[in-house]
Amino acid sequence: MELCSNDLSQAIRDVTRLRSAEWLAEIRGLSRSLKTVTDFPIETLRRCSAIEQWIGGDNDALLRYYVWLASGCLTTAFIATQRNAAIRRIETSFNHALKNELLPSVVAGSAFVTVGISHLTTSRQHISKAPLQATPMGDGWLLDGYCPWVTGGCYAKWLVVGAVERRVELDTVDTDSAVALKELLFAVPGARTGVIVETGADLMALSASATGQVRFANVILNPSEILHGPIANVMTASGMSGGAGGLQSSALAIGHAAQAIEYLLGESKARPDLRAVANRFVDQWQKLYADLLALAKGEPVRDAGELRKLANDLALNSTQAALIAAKGAGFTNDHDVGRWCRESLFFLVWSCPHAVAQSHLCSFTA
Repeated sequence: MELCSNDLSQAIRDVTRLRSAEWLAEIRGLSRSLKTVTDFPIETLRRCSAIEQWIGGDNDALLRYYVWLASGCLTTAFIATQRNAAIRRIETSFNHALKNELLPSVVAGSAFVTVGISHLTTSRQHISKAPLQATPMGDGWLLDGYCPWVTGGCYAKWLVVGAVERRVELDTVDTDSAVALKELLFAVPGARTGVIVETGADLMALSASATGQVRFANVILNPSEILHGPIANVMTASGMSGGAGGLQSSALAIGHAAQAIEYLLGESKARPDLRAVANRFVDQWQKLYADLLALAKGEPVRDAGELRKLANDLALNSTQAALIAAKGAGFTNDHDVGRWCRESLFFLVWSCPHAVAQSHLCSFTA
């Protein structure tokens, strides 16, 4: 890969025993075949799990890897981040018995695990009633409601989901009261009675991620299935709010932009009018990639939200520039450039904080 081949983690080459360029070409070929919810790339994810297991807790190497993976297949990279998010929440749990039960198989990739927590942070925040509620019942919990967005839920042996504690005595209290409700993170078996998993929504792009709703119809859970909580702001309490974990979406946007920029570079060899544009995109890419890694190391080069906005802009602008260069051919369904344009819209809606979304809206009207 021209843009970041010198920055690839040695882990990729060591674990796969392939030159990164060879596997990248293979993944890019795979990405063209991932079209519907039935195309979930489970075998590729098992292969990816070996790399993530080798990387371990090295956040810098993990972000480099996600940039690389997204430059080959955004669908696979997206699923991998959701799997990783679930694993990280298991790893930070104080429920050692549950952690010891789950980690060996999910880290090795023999059992797929995913996460349903967006409704605690960015999704459905305009709704007064929490989509997923956990009601105390004896020494256990009754889970009722839904997770609006879960990736690969129908392939998951375990679902790491977030719920708000339902306190019956507060059901008649004004929802605008200052009462702080507690939240929990559960590890729910995908085969548990009452767990109803959609096969996945038909999305504008990334449909093969099998992302859709999971409903919980009075699912009974034991205290032994709690990963975190009950506590206020469980995402912060579990140590997973912000930080390097919050940079993964930016890493995917930067990686996705690389494909379009490489296309522009290739076209500019025979089309001098594209050279200046392609070179400016390269400069932007290299700057944002450096800032991503600096933030992962704790260096205050810029705000993480600002990086997310700029990474989104790079993904959107570079893919549309590639479409202009491709002309009418790029507007067909089977052309890479058209797919990249559709996929870039993903960054406007997935885990997009309110401040970043507002910044985009202001940019659109400038």
